[in-house]
Amino acid sequence: MSIFDSEAFQNGQPSGLDAVQRLGKGVIDGSERLARLQLQALRVTSDGFFASWRRLLSAHGPEAVAELSPAAQAERLLEYGRQVQELASASQRVFLDLARQQMDASATQLRGMVAELSKNAPADAEPLVSALETAAKSADCLYGRGWKAAGQGVELADNVIRLSREAGRLVVGKPKG
Repeated sequence: MSIFDSEAFQNGQPSGLDAVQRLGKGVIDGSERLARLQLQALRVTSDGFFASWRRLLSAHGPEAVAELSPAAQAERLLEYGRQVQELASASQRVFLDLARQQMDASATQLRGMVAELSKNAPADAEPLVSALETAAKSADCLYGRGWKAAGQGVELADNVIRLSREAGRLVVGKPKG
């Protein structure tokens, strides 16, 4: 009688390795996309900076200088922020999905271990087995509540970012679209 099932452990190893591989791929892909975004933002910003200086140096009078509005730069910054937010949100979803899969596998393994223990436990160990079963059920309940709260947190963050992006468009004067 052993509550440690080496076969279940060995079967869980490929799942864990697969999760680590997907996590690593997600981190590398996200890092590459972020680096491209940063390079693109640097190019656009430096081009805009030099173009603004050329226009400023060639301006004839205060009215021409006043026409050099920072609105275009603000629009570019808003777009960069939107792209970074989308990248972060996609990465967060990948991490949450992988974490959920790992937690589901762990919860299934825990339930299996508790079931095996209760099946093979001596009769006088019934209070201990009952306490373990109650603890496992409580952990499952807590796990469910945690995922619900995490989902609500992600949704709230997405809504806040969406609202700030819309407010930024209104400030810059760019119509929604």
